[in-house]
Amino acid sequence: MRIKSWIFSLILMIGLVVPVQGNDHQIIGANESLPIAQTLPVEADASAPHATEPTVPTAPSTDIPEEGPEVNSPALEVDTRNLYEGMEHPYENGYMPRVADDTVQIVLPLRSVRRIRGDRLKAALNLGTGSELPFVAANYEKEFSKEQVVPLNAEEPQEIYLVSFSVKLTDGRINGTYPIEIRISAQDDHGRPVAMNYTVFVTITDGQSGEPEIPAAPEPEKPTAEPVVYISSAKLEPQTAMAGEPFTLTLTLHNSQSEKAVEDLLVTVEPANLQINLLEDSTVISVGEIAPGEDAVLVLHFSTDPAIAAEKQKINFRFQYNSGESLGLHSEGSYILDVRQSARLDYDGAVLPVKVFQQDMVTLSVNLMNTGKSTLYNCRISYEIDGLTSGGTTFVGEIPAGENKVGNGALRVSSEQLGEVHGTALITYEDAFGQVYTQTAELTTNIAEKQITETETQQSEKKDRHWWLFVLLGLAAGAGLGFGIPWYLHDRRQRKEDDLRL
Repeated sequence: MRIKSWIFSLILMIGLVVPVQGNDHQIIGANESLPIAQTLPVEADASAPHATEPTVPTAPSTDIPEEGPEVNSPALEVDTRNLYEGMEHPYENGYMPRVADDTVQIVLPLRSVRRIRGDRLKAALNLGTGSELPFVAANYEKEFSKEQVVPLNAEEPQEIYLVSFSVKLTDGRINGTYPIEIRISAQDDHGRPVAMNYTVFVTITDGQSGEPEIPAAPEPEKPTAEPVVYISSAKLEPQTAMAGEPFTLTLTLHNSQSEKAVEDLLVTVEPANLQINLLEDSTVISVGEIAPGEDAVLVLHFSTDPAIAAEKQKINFRFQYNSGESLGLHSEGSYILDVRQSARLDYDGAVLPVKVFQQDMVTLSVNLMNTGKSTLYNCRISYEIDGLTSGGTTFVGEIPAGENKVGNGALRVSSEQLGEVHGTALITYEDAFGQVYTQTAELTTNIAEKQITETETQQSEKKDRHWWLFVLLGLAAGAGLGFGIPWYLHDRRQRKEDDLRL
């Protein structure tokens, strides 16, 4: 009897609830985190009427939704640290349901990881089958709401679903350890079903002494994460995706797990812009298997419509695969593509007169026309011509697609150079990505000596004939002033002397 008591005491220390969440991860890019390690489920033998040692508790199962945002964690988790009413120990210290007054008190504190719709869930008990079960058969199903509860071992209230059942025991119950399955059902905030199962073990010590068969406790399985497929690197050829031209995208897909293989991998290619065209036979491409910790290379061919906007475009990828007994695993990734439009500019008017004369000013009007699909920026014209100098660069500025602007340049002809001269007009502009483009217009003209026309000669002679008239008028004006001023002063002095005599 002492040995049995010792075994029962040991069994009292084993009461675990281990939730498991199915693998469901959204992956974007090579720097995403890996999924949290999970415990694989172990089936408990519910047909055994009274096991004397507990098996490893069955982990909760979670359905993987086909639509909606990806999730990286279980919908619910057990509050293992805190102690609540009806419990003698927290779960992390070996919680076991309390048995007293022919009743088993079961408490399961659950904390929501993802939002539960309506903050309500349903819980039901599966007592197992068999005529020697110590529980009074009944339907045990309740609905529980999230509530603020202050634990017995803490001061701060916790937001939990405090699942609690009282189960009556039969009079002729037999001592032993019996599993009870708690089935949780709800919906998360996106309407996806949440179904999770937890198993607790009830140890009966106040019943009849039987000779139950003590099953060997199975070795607990080590938690292992499921593999995740993600894009570890990408290469674009050519390095720039030009509108209306084909390009190739080479992806390196990596298996994050070093112990589990990825099987039956399917890649779905989904460009975010309909003007990006996949040139493969199908948008769903089979890759097959990726060995643990290894890579697979996927080469994809695309083209873009000529009218696509010159901006960053997104190509999405969905990965669906299996791994051992885990089916329907999936992850996601994306690639950001820089699409550029060819910068196209035409011009006219960059032509000098056939002949120019020394010291003349020549105006050169160049009409710049944007014939591309995107705006041109910082358009400007500079000149380098022998014998002609400009006041600097002519700045035209921004030219939207399909429009034109005129740049006017003023050139002064040298007074020291004659004959035929050559030079260039350099047209410079940029696209939306800062890429600089140039075009060169060849210019030529003849510098001739400045000739005086007959009209200019007559005007000059006329000015020469009347020069003496201006001289005479100047002398007359000077003489008048020289005579008038002394006379005025003498007259004023004479008047003062006459006044004194009087």
